[in-house]
Formats: sequence, structure tokens, C-alpha cells
Amino acid sequence: MIYGYLRKSSEEGSTSSFDTQKFKINSYCNIHNLRVNEWFEDVCSGGLLLYQREQGGLLTTKLKKGDTIICSALDRYSRSHYGLVNDVEKYRRLKIRLIFTDLGDVISSDSLGSVFYQILSIMSEWYRKSLSEKQIVAKDKLKKQGKYTGGKVRKGYDLGENGQLVVCEKEQKEINLVKSLRAKGKKYKEIKSFMEKYTSRKWHYSFINKLLTRDREEQLIKNICNIELERNMCDV
Repeated sequence: MIYGYLRKSSEEGSTSSFDTQKFKINSYCNIHNLRVNEWFEDVCSGGLLLYQREQGGLLTTKLKKGDTIICSALDRYSRSHYGLVNDVEKYRRLKIRLIFTDLGDVISSDSLGSVFYQILSIMSEWYRKSLSEKQIVAKDKLKKQGKYTGGKVRKGYDLGENGQLVVCEKEQKEINLVKSLRAKGKKYKEIKSFMEKYTSRKWHYSFINKLLTRDREEQLIKNICNIELERNMCDV
């Protein structure tokens, strides 16, 4: 099946935009001996992912291996780099053709399609790394503010209002007890046995080790930071 996809923003108003897009698509089809079987028209922002649009979402449910989507231009299909990259990678796997009348088939292995895909792949890798770096910075900032950073809440704390971590006295007492037993020279097996009797629940060696090494690792990082800070001050 060949699907023609048209999109315009609500600010464009008249139907002339759809008429122009359809004319470009039909002209392309006439040159390449193709015929559109079904049309989809959306009035929405190009920033929305295709499946988030009314007609675009319907189109995605109909797509099958070997189908073709034709748009008059890249920006009519999507203004979202993230959405475009994901869709192109998906279509490439499913052997679905994506054609823009001014670029041709961007999924194909011809020179232009191949170059387009390589550019998208590079941009995709940059996007993933950029997003990862932003997440690391954001998590580090939340951690310094004593706020929840996602995942399982750290032992010894509860999740309070506004994502703020608050001390859980019961769990802190258990942590201190584990440290106290270790400081007295108790082996992991002895600590495990004592804590299971004390709390009436199962304890694992890996968790006990995590509690005992967590503070040491954090203190080591602080010490390194302090040494580096003192070194920089001496250099000034």
C-alpha cells in the first residue's frame, strides 16, 4: 500500500496548503509510476510524534512490511529530530519506504538515501550522548540537594514531599547496627544471622557489603575532591 501523508499547522488556516502538498505528491507519483491508495491529513504541530497525531496515529496502525509513505517535504512529516530518527530506523528494519518529493526515498540504499540515513545516524548518536550527559548532570544536582533521583529509594531514607529524601530512623538504626557489628570484628555470616533475628526478615551478603562499602566510597570521593581543591588553592 502507498499512503500519502499531509500536515499543516492550525495557523495556516486555508486548505491551499493541503492542495499544494497533494499536487507535489501526485506529480512525484506520475513521474515514478506510483499511485497513492489512501490519504491522511493532520492539522497539528510538526513537533508531535507521528503516532501522537490523530491521522498519523491511524496511519501507523496500518503500516505493514513493504508499504510506502509519501510526503511533500521533510517538515510536513516531522519537525521532531527524535521522532524522525526513530521512525527512519524502524522503517528501515521493516522495509517500509519513506519518500519526500524533494529528497526521494530516504530509506533506500541509493546515494542520497544512504547519505541521509548516515547523517541521521550521526545525529541520533549525538542526541543519545547529549541526553545521557544532561541526565547525569540533572541527577547529580538532585543528589546534592538531597532529592530523589529515580529508581529504588536509598536504604535509610524515605521519599517525602516535593521529591525530597527524608531520613528513616528505623532503617538508619539498622545501618548503624550493621556498621557497629562489623567494627567489633564480626564476620558477614555473623552479621547476617544477627540482623535476620533482629529484623525478622531475610538479609543478603551482597546487601550487607553494599551498606558497609557505600559510605567508604562516598568518603573517598569527598577526600579526593578536598585534595584537589587544596591543590588548586595552592596553585593560585
